[in-house]
Amino acid sequence: MVRPLAFLCLGLGLALAACTPPASEWSEAEAPKDIHVDYVRLHHVAAFAPNSNKLSSAEAEKLTYFLDTAEVTPDDRIYFEPSAGDRLATSRIAQLAHSLNRRGLGATTLPAAASIASPDHMNIYVERYVVTPPDCPNWTKPATGDHSNTPSSNFGCADATNLGLMVADPRDLVVGRRLEPARGDAALAGVARYRTGNVQSLTPTSASTTYAAPTGGGGGGAGNGGSGQ
Repeated sequence: MVRPLAFLCLGLGLALAACTPPASEWSEAEAPKDIHVDYVRLHHVAAFAPNSNKLSSAEAEKLTYFLDTAEVTPDDRIYFEPSAGDRLATSRIAQLAHSLNRRGLGATTLPAAASIASPDHMNIYVERYVVTPPDCPNWTKPATGDHSNTPSSNFGCADATNLGLMVADPRDLVVGRRLEPARGDAALAGVARYRTGNVQSLTPTSASTTYAAPTGGGGGGAGNGGSGQ
């Protein structure tokens, strides 16, 4: 009888072990929710004919194709970089700026570069920051066996993804913007009204409206009882 009892105990132990959830070894490092922001710089060379400040039709089509393919928007930063030996740089930049203005785009001129091979070539740079949201949703953490009581692996994914998708300029996630002086028109107007005695009331007109007490019901009964005492 000893051997069957031993097998019975062994089988019962294996059954209980199968019912026990495994210990979770998951860590938050397996579900990163970081927003990645990458700096991108696109380059195009505009080639002018010698002694001409206008692009040929072929070069104009190349510039249009570059802007369309790159999906350049007014939020991007565009730069013109002329050659150091370009005597027509000013008029050529004006022609390029006019072409970009028709697309609602603006550009900044960089100092002339001596490294440009031909004086009839001009570099056009488009700079932007591209944001990549985290890979969500993330359900890598086991649903059972969490003895550490840590948050779900998907916790915070929606917030990080929404921030990456809704930010107007991804550059703000890297360096932010300079805080400019605030306009003080509203505060100055209040001071002017105070000095001239034309102070506006802080209480809305509708707040001064009085309401009559309801008649009848419990309120009326209580009033009648009080007057009868």
